[in-house]
Amino acid sequence: MSAASHTPPPLSPYLTVHDAKAAIDFYVRAFGAKELARQATPDGSKLIHAALALPNGGTFMLADALLPEGQSPEMKGGVSSTPKSLGGSPVTLHLDLPDVKATWARAVEAGAQVKMPLALQFWGDEYGILEDPFGHRWSLATRAKVATKDELDAGAQKHFGGETK
Repeated sequence: MSAASHTPPPLSPYLTVHDAKAAIDFYVRAFGAKELARQATPDGSKLIHAALALPNGGTFMLADALLPEGQSPEMKGGVSSTPKSLGGSPVTLHLDLPDVKATWARAVEAGAQVKMPLALQFWGDEYGILEDPFGHRWSLATRAKVATKDELDAGAQKHFGGETK
């Protein structure tokens, strides 16, 4: 697929991974992603760009860790910028889904690690957090009910303590 054939939406996460080809395979198996575009390095060993669409309408892009000069860290003694090489990421990617339990099961089966078990949360979502094999965190949710302001305040109080306003 050509990278030029895909026009991303106004905001799309761009993930850096240590094995983009394996990452695409994981996201297809775990989240039902569809590959929209792929551009490899001239030797075909790494991906410099890929775009994926999710069944819920979201899109994201990814690439292998490359240095600005276009060479991979292994070839130039550079430092990788993947979440695993950096000791994690402060970013969590969120997926709102029609059936969180089915997607959760597929993602765990595909190799995601549970960081926060899937459970009904005080804000009304069936919600949990997974980490993919590449170090990126994903929160998955399905709205189970619409919480009232009082329910949100009481849940925040119980979960976080302190005063609520």
